[in-house]
Amino acid sequence: MHSIRRGVVLCLFALLLMPAMAQKGGDQRIYLDRSDELRYDEMRKPGVQIVKGHVAFRHGGTRLTCDSAYFNQNNNSFEAFGHVYMVQGDTLTLSCERAFYDGRPDAEMVYARKNVKVVHRKSSELYTDSLNYDRKFNFIYYAEGGHFVDKKKKVDLVSDWGRYNLDTREAVVYYDVVLKSPDYEINTDTLYYDARLERAQIVSRSTIYNVKNDYQIVSSNGYYYMSSDKTELFDHSTIENKDRLITGDSLYYDSKLKRSRGYGNVVYTDKKNKNQLTSGHFTYDEKTGEGFATRRPVFTDFSQKDTLWLHADSMRVKTFHIDTDSMYREVYCYHHVRAYRVDMQAMCDSLVICSRDSSITMLKEPIVWHQRQQLTGDQIVVLMRDSTIKEAHVEGNAFTIQEIEDKDNQLKRFQQISSKRSHSFFDEKGNLRMNEAQGNVMVVFHPQDDKDSTLMGMVYAESDTLRTFLSSRRKMEKIWMPKAEGVMYPMTQIPPGKDRLPNFAWHEDLRPLKRDDIFIWPEKQKKGLFE
Repeated sequence: MHSIRRGVVLCLFALLLMPAMAQKGGDQRIYLDRSDELRYDEMRKPGVQIVKGHVAFRHGGTRLTCDSAYFNQNNNSFEAFGHVYMVQGDTLTLSCERAFYDGRPDAEMVYARKNVKVVHRKSSELYTDSLNYDRKFNFIYYAEGGHFVDKKKKVDLVSDWGRYNLDTREAVVYYDVVLKSPDYEINTDTLYYDARLERAQIVSRSTIYNVKNDYQIVSSNGYYYMSSDKTELFDHSTIENKDRLITGDSLYYDSKLKRSRGYGNVVYTDKKNKNQLTSGHFTYDEKTGEGFATRRPVFTDFSQKDTLWLHADSMRVKTFHIDTDSMYREVYCYHHVRAYRVDMQAMCDSLVICSRDSSITMLKEPIVWHQRQQLTGDQIVVLMRDSTIKEAHVEGNAFTIQEIEDKDNQLKRFQQISSKRSHSFFDEKGNLRMNEAQGNVMVVFHPQDDKDSTLMGMVYAESDTLRTFLSSRRKMEKIWMPKAEGVMYPMTQIPPGKDRLPNFAWHEDLRPLKRDDIFIWPEKQKKGLFE
């Protein structure tokens, strides 16, 4: 009983003395407001007040209570033990098992340990076992694992190390970082989180999985806006869902509007339809299925046995009956179109690919090469089967040329058919088996010996309709022409120039022979093929 009375007297003496001392340096001193017991132990704790029972300190606008403490009035600091609880204004509370409070003007630090909990602005909570609070700059640090909870926005943030700015509500967290909400989850090693903007800044390799909209982001540099579900990604990032994958040097994605933009080495992969579009600039709307690509775009179709590569100045994608069983797509390619596939090559000014009927429509000076055959005309429509060409239809100025070899004279010879329109049909291996020409048909044909393929002469004929049938070895089997007029010349008596039909042009020098040739636009083509 005597000890308690002595402690109360000393506590009252300290309260009377401290305000007088505080007047000299501006209110920077720590005040001991109360305790049940106060004593000194100069042998063990020189200059330290040992206080116990309902201890309460005050420092400016901060109040702290605990079970017991070592109060060093000379250093303006104290160590607090047991049920430590600190209140700073109406914005922050801190609780822990023990703490060291340094109130010196050049320090103003709080070191909280074991079962630390910080509540900021009532809705934000931080849990850790080791926390340093810089009151001078209003920063919180933890280095032994922390769990941040934003109850209002339903956000959980876990990491090994972190720093939180109480003024700006910005956090920097490191090592085994997991930022989670009911709609998304971010896994990374370094993250900058802005609670006010609800924005996560990615600065190391990170994975963002959006649970609500079922897509995943992989990036090392960018921003993710949680409330609006928008992303700004850099350094060759990736956005992927079950049907599509987009990578690019810079990507912008709005999940609510379902719109994406990409710049620099953009690769859009349609996993469902097995095709890909690469470009320097790309936009896509998932709701409408419309996309646009410029800056060296390349469309790659790998849905068939052989891959098709196609290049143009710009490309537009349209989707019809989207998200239905009858959905199909059309790809529009504009200007300087070049295409390469092992069994077929092509070039034209404009082109349309339709997935509904596996067709390729070419406009303005189109050329199609297939094996040793060449097709030209005003418009060419090619129909594809699973792995080979199925049909080819030419409208306007149709001209079919097939190269043959004259072994005797080592000269190039050509089977030729000129007409208003033509229709070619191919077998399952991609071999031309039948061709039908209609309207003003002109033919140059070289019959060959069945045994050694020797050229037997040259036939020139004119008709309104022509049907030719070829064997699987691409040799002529049968020709059908109603009311044909023509003449056959022996090989040694072919009149000069008669072995070429009017407007004959063999464009072997324009033909893309490998995949990278689709980027080469021949100088000859700039002036027009048929001028």
